[in-house]
Amino acid sequence: MGGFGRIELAGEGDGVSRLELFVDLIFVYAFLNVTGVISEQFNPAGVPRGLLILVLLWWCWARYAWLGSAVRLDRGFVPGLIFGVSATLLLMSLTVREAFADQPGGLSGPLVFAVGYALVQGGGLALGSWARWSDPGSRQQFRRVLPPAGAGIVLLLAAALVPTGTADDTVREWIRFALVGAAVLVEYVGFALVGVGSWRIRSITYWAERHGLIILIAFGETILSVGLSQGAAIAQPLTWPVIAGVLLSVMVVGTLWWTYFDVARFAAEQALHDITGQRRTLLARDAYTYLHLPMVGGLILVSLGLKYVLGELRVPSDKSPMLGLAALYGGVVLYLAGLIAFELRTLRLLGRSPILGVVLAVAAAPLAAGAPVLAKLALVAAATAAMALSDVTVFRHKHRRLHAALGPAGREPPGVSPKELFFDLVFVYAFLQVAAVMAEDPTWSGLLRGLLVLTVLWWAWAAYAWLSNTVRAETPAVRGVMLLAVAVTAVITIAIPQAFNDAVGGLSGPVVFVGCYAVIRLLHLGSFWAVARGEPALRGRVLPMAVPTLTALALLIAAALVPEPLGDVRLLSPVRAGLWLLAIAIDLSAGVALLPPPWRIPSASHCADRYSLIVIIALGGAVISMGAAVMYTPISLRIVVASALGTALLAALWWWYFDVDSTAGEHALDRAAGERRTTLARIGYGYLHLPMIAGIVLVSLGLRTTMSVLGTHGLLTATPPLRWPAHLALFGGVVLFLLADQLFWWRLTGGLRRIRAAATLALLALIPLTVGVGPLLALALLVAACLALIVAETLGAVPIRQAVRH
Repeated sequence: MGGFGRIELAGEGDGVSRLELFVDLIFVYAFLNVTGVISEQFNPAGVPRGLLILVLLWWCWARYAWLGSAVRLDRGFVPGLIFGVSATLLLMSLTVREAFADQPGGLSGPLVFAVGYALVQGGGLALGSWARWSDPGSRQQFRRVLPPAGAGIVLLLAAALVPTGTADDTVREWIRFALVGAAVLVEYVGFALVGVGSWRIRSITYWAERHGLIILIAFGETILSVGLSQGAAIAQPLTWPVIAGVLLSVMVVGTLWWTYFDVARFAAEQALHDITGQRRTLLARDAYTYLHLPMVGGLILVSLGLKYVLGELRVPSDKSPMLGLAALYGGVVLYLAGLIAFELRTLRLLGRSPILGVVLAVAAAPLAAGAPVLAKLALVAAATAAMALSDVTVFRHKHRRLHAALGPAGREPPGVSPKELFFDLVFVYAFLQVAAVMAEDPTWSGLLRGLLVLTVLWWAWAAYAWLSNTVRAETPAVRGVMLLAVAVTAVITIAIPQAFNDAVGGLSGPVVFVGCYAVIRLLHLGSFWAVARGEPALRGRVLPMAVPTLTALALLIAAALVPEPLGDVRLLSPVRAGLWLLAIAIDLSAGVALLPPPWRIPSASHCADRYSLIVIIALGGAVISMGAAVMYTPISLRIVVASALGTALLAALWWWYFDVDSTAGEHALDRAAGERRTTLARIGYGYLHLPMIAGIVLVSLGLRTTMSVLGTHGLLTATPPLRWPAHLALFGGVVLFLLADQLFWWRLTGGLRRIRAAATLALLALIPLTVGVGPLLALALLVAACLALIVAETLGAVPIRQAVRH
């Protein structure tokens, strides 16, 4: 076990750490910005520039995937470096729009992006070489990799430093494009030419899981783009075409997700297990580092196409419809082509459904050229659905043989399954929407609206988390239920701004929100009833669970049908608020009143992982919320400092939960059995994680508001303090998170920590003391207090940490 001054090498059975998942969620925002910049420069010149930026971001991610295969990134002093890398990646993501053309005001966007790239790549190379410097083969490999990596960084810096007086803007941008393209070519070709040397993949499980997660991240960005096509916290009229478009879009994304995680993801991992040495490393490089890039690129294009097509339902675009069509259908083809190459390289398999999908997408594209918007979506959805269905019809015999060869890991994956992760990713946008709604209405009424919606969404998520604890199978029926739940949840998220009052035009927002929420909850009840088939005792508990659920739904439906004036979506009438509060009280209290609980926890580690991941999802939503506030603001020193402070604050929340508490909670759950385990899980996870998530969402609101008022002024320029609700959200969100985490610790371990309790009181006292302070200084004071608490706990809790980790 490495101490704080040591580097711990990765073990053969290690998986992906929660810290790496936190870093990966920054790439959701990065990919989202790539989609945004291509959408804004949607022309034959803008698309290649956006894709070049994507390639650079991918190379940053790949560097740390290789590093994580050799070094434990969550041990010793390395987490501090990784949080620094996270802040740099966020800064790069903020400057994606300025990577080729600097905006007036602020710092040089191209230079900030290039320096960030150099720091990220240089940090990865330095840490990797330091960790393996005692191995002569590793030293030699580092010397071989350094020239192409260094040349790529130099070319990128040269592109950023093209003098402004040498040519007009267009020529200067093309010079930058050529230099960036040369940097990409040198790095990629150089990496292939130097070979893998003595480098080895220490953990196949880690390697396959890491790349599966970045594919999921790309799918998550696609779902986000579907939601953002209707705006964030914007009360656009909800119409049947919009709802149908969202459902069709999720169907396209879901079927593409199915093609990777049905067979390819697990069969390729098995192929890595079947070979050793340098052959394994070469296969890992070719199939994962290189061939996953076109899949991610294809998903970015699909995301762009869906955003464009769905945006047409809201506001007709002045851009050529052929570009949107080419992005959507071309993205599907590129993704499937990458998947075909991946299967060919790992499995020596050419055939099955992906090739059929390419043929159908290419054939459908001419038909969609002159079709209405929904018809374009319906055609590509039909093509991908036919591709997925062919595996259980036309290619069923080969498909069954492939599944049989996977073994138990492919049928019931250990840990959190891909279908659960896919379901969770839709909640990134849900949390983002809640924070955006509160930011648009920074009043006590706005805070209440956001927290009520968050509680309802949490209870829906928790219901499916408990269900997936019981159902571990990866059958088509189970996946179909999860995909349907994702689709309906996506509709819920776009209706969040109108959950309490209707905008002018379209369907009733409250009715759409509550109606979709009812579908989610009823689908859960029906699934639970089906799972309990053949178990009379378990089925006997479904009815007591259904009564409070149906009662709460009836109250929410009554609230949606209360007549209210149209137009002001911020209006929260006492009647509607009262009905919502009563429905939530019935739902939450029913979980405590149902004794014995209607669920079982067969795997403590799975349950703990499931709730750990939703904490990371919420933190990822906060990152996106922070970046969204300055998406169109030129980068400035104030924004650089604020983004670093914001990342440090989110890193502190991550540390408090994942350093010791999440592992201790899992161990306590594992030691319990039967109904005691279920009761611990219900209170410690089902209930006490809700205020943790609420705290993160409130912090997200505070960070978003802080970033939005910075502008491009000088670092020391005075800025008016935040309004009281936003200030309370920033500081109070941290306090709420700490209180909930303290209660979680007490509930599962029976103890309290005095240092954390004292620090929570100190943070509480900071709230009134910093009311009149400027937002940047207030954020700095909050971060300083949080870091002081982390240092105190780190020094004072070494025995606890060692006991928990051993």
